[in-house]
Amino acid sequence: MSTLQEQPVTDAAVEEQMGKILTELGASLGVLLTALGTRSGLWAALADAGPLTDRQVAAKVDVHPALVREWLRAQAAGGYLEYDPAGETFVLPAPVAAAIHYGPGGALVDACATMLSSMGEGFGAFSEAFRTGQGFGWHQRTAEHWHGTDAFTKIALPEELIAAAIGAMPAVVEALSSGGTVLDVGCGYGTPTTDIAKLYPAARVLGIDYHDASVAHAREQAGPDNVRFEVAAAADLPGSDYDLITFFDSLHDIGDPRGALVRARSAVADSGIVLLFEPLGADDVQDNLNPTGRMFYAVSTLACTPNAVSQETATSSEPLGAQAGEKRLRALAAEAAFSRVERLDVPAPLNLVLALRP
Repeated sequence: MSTLQEQPVTDAAVEEQMGKILTELGASLGVLLTALGTRSGLWAALADAGPLTDRQVAAKVDVHPALVREWLRAQAAGGYLEYDPAGETFVLPAPVAAAIHYGPGGALVDACATMLSSMGEGFGAFSEAFRTGQGFGWHQRTAEHWHGTDAFTKIALPEELIAAAIGAMPAVVEALSSGGTVLDVGCGYGTPTTDIAKLYPAARVLGIDYHDASVAHAREQAGPDNVRFEVAAAADLPGSDYDLITFFDSLHDIGDPRGALVRARSAVADSGIVLLFEPLGADDVQDNLNPTGRMFYAVSTLACTPNAVSQETATSSEPLGAQAGEKRLRALAAEAAFSRVERLDVPAPLNLVLALRP
């Protein structure tokens, strides 16, 4: 099978690539359209409602019929709605409703739309930083981006998933139930940090992040008395002898991931565990060349890796990227002198969950 590079440049071949570009543009704008449907109540109006005309849908949500008409047609073109030309009606299929309206899909897209809005606003500065090989740190983003990321975190890392991961480590459960200590590295707005504090009210939980605005926001949120937040970098972890140290989708955002794990190894108790959540990716690049891998590589290019590059120093290990894979993570843990790495069997469709033991 010939590669794309080897294919002759014919009119048909160029037309095929232009078709891909148009598909790309439609899908990119579709993110905003899907979020519009969530925010305006259009998905809710269509769910379990059977065939409806554009005016019938508009009447249910009190949105101008012309706006609803175009939105419905766009979603039908995208394959999310079924259109009947005879009655000029639209139907939301049950699987789509289950994913977008009743399931987490709509909220995930909405969170990403919030981040994309911020990325678009700051794209000029970001593209110049990218072009010149500079990083683009979390502190250079807008509050809208931080809010969108937190919304995504709440969906991708729900409390029940965190509970399942910690519950799979009986010694940690026992320690936290009797007043143990937790350090969450790269806590952001502190959602998973606070979830741990709620799950284990006897534990003392500390969340740290280099980003002072995120830490300030985390402090402002109503949380249990056993959680607190501090501004600190992964290279300078406060305290020692923690029963549990967590990295919730944060290791690949750090400029020196090996150094962060080395410091975590020195800060965790001999009987403790470092719990690592990272996006689920295959070890080999070719096995990530699929729609899921494409999404994570895109996020990695636009957000995660630029933040890591902005933190690089002369002694930094290479940033991981958001699709590092289990093999690379295990190797990094070994380099940081962890003696054993266990993959936890928990319901995490978007994540790889590893327990690193001293």
